[in-house]
Amino acid sequence: MASLAALLLVLLLTLAPGQAGADDGQRWSLRDRDDNRWSLRIFEQPDPAYPSGERLRLSALTPGIAVDHSRPLLLSDGVGGSWTLANRSEELVAAGTGPLPESSAQFDMADLLPRPSDALPLVLSLPLAGEDSAEMVLGPEETQALHASSIPAATVQEG
Repeated sequence: MASLAALLLVLLLTLAPGQAGADDGQRWSLRDRDDNRWSLRIFEQPDPAYPSGERLRLSALTPGIAVDHSRPLLLSDGVGGSWTLANRSEELVAAGTGPLPESSAQFDMADLLPRPSDALPLVLSLPLAGEDSAEMVLGPEETQALHASSIPAATVQEG
């Protein structure tokens, strides 16, 4: 009987909404202005080999898209607020274990200061291989998640 109760508890914790593990973070599906599909994930960096902190990962779900693993992610709110997030794509794989995934890039959210307003849509400009960029407009839920991130407030970069 005790093993049945333990099994039910494990199933409940695994399947209950909102009970994802801390390293699972938050995920959304987006489309860029060219109608390509993307996955957006916000999470705490779990690998002790890399600096701790929140990360934003974008992964192309449309085949054939290659991201730039060296340029930063640009965010803007349409009323003068802009942010530049450092590219941390090297964290996508363990050091020295192989090439970076062509369709994913990861960014450090430490420079998302102050947090964007939760009332304004945000535009993300993701650098692609070559000189192109993919632009995505975040909806209210994604913008709220960035606003509610655990990063302390500071000043907005104007530009």
